[in-house]
Amino acid sequence: MSLSLLHSAPRHFLDCASWQESISSTFVPLEVSAVFPTRFRNSVAVGCLGWMQVSELHSSAQRVRRSKLLAARAEDAGYKVTLQLAGRSEIRQSNRTALLMPGEWSIYDTTRPYEVDVDDGAHFLVMQVPGKQTEAWQPFMQNAVARNFSGQHGCGRMAMDLLRVALGEQAHLSESAARDAANAVLQMMGLDISERAGGLAEQDQAGFKQAQLRRVQQHILENLHDPALSPASAAAAFRMSRRYLYNLFALAATTPADFILSARLERSRDALCDATQSVRQIGDIAYRFGFSDAARFSHAFRKRYGASPSEYRRQAR
Repeated sequence: MSLSLLHSAPRHFLDCASWQESISSTFVPLEVSAVFPTRFRNSVAVGCLGWMQVSELHSSAQRVRRSKLLAARAEDAGYKVTLQLAGRSEIRQSNRTALLMPGEWSIYDTTRPYEVDVDDGAHFLVMQVPGKQTEAWQPFMQNAVARNFSGQHGCGRMAMDLLRVALGEQAHLSESAARDAANAVLQMMGLDISERAGGLAEQDQAGFKQAQLRRVQQHILENLHDPALSPASAAAAFRMSRRYLYNLFALAATTPADFILSARLERSRDALCDATQSVRQIGDIAYRFGFSDAARFSHAFRKRYGASPSEYRRQAR
């Protein structure tokens, strides 16, 4: 058995049912089937490095599955990173397969279905990375899951060597130092992903972000009637931070708040010019497009179009 990297005491399991329950609570809900049920031997030790949860597993031959049904229940975006220490693991996601040998690592998305086949005698680390920590490399993630990365050279080696050293020295690290070490590990992994797995030309990256921007804009246009619509609610709907959302709208030389206001004002202006809407009160039009205060609507309208809503309606007629 390989030397353990975590100092926490491992828990041992001799049956598949209790093992499935344990790793489902440690990671995310999973389905597990043993290849050789009569000689099922598994153990898991759980620790952390700053904000990063790190688990160390010794495993019998088995298949671990994150089904479509289980993945659909995911509340938070997140990724798992596996570093193979001994034996082999095969990860399948997004119609790709990564066969991990000792010294290799891979990443997979917990909000989407995946399968992992683990050989008898496998020993590996699993790091859980919240989605908000990966925003800088989101353009590369779709092309990065279920791919092999080497922990023997380049940024991958720097990441995994730092991880091993930090875990070994954790008793001597302050809370802030442990958090900084986790950030450094993640940064090195991100560099490896962006340099080697991304492989996307700048135009492809730009196209990816433009597609994201269009989806968010469409969501906003479909929900203008909701007074609660805001940059924060739009970011939450797409599981992205407000900072990332503002960076997307910078591509269109605007901000999410101004896009929402402009869209509401344009729809209101169109309604004021519509002869079929001539009997509708201006306040009703304002409420229809998400303005909760008629005075604020009138002020914003005048500022944008140089006339009050009633004056604009008369001019249009």
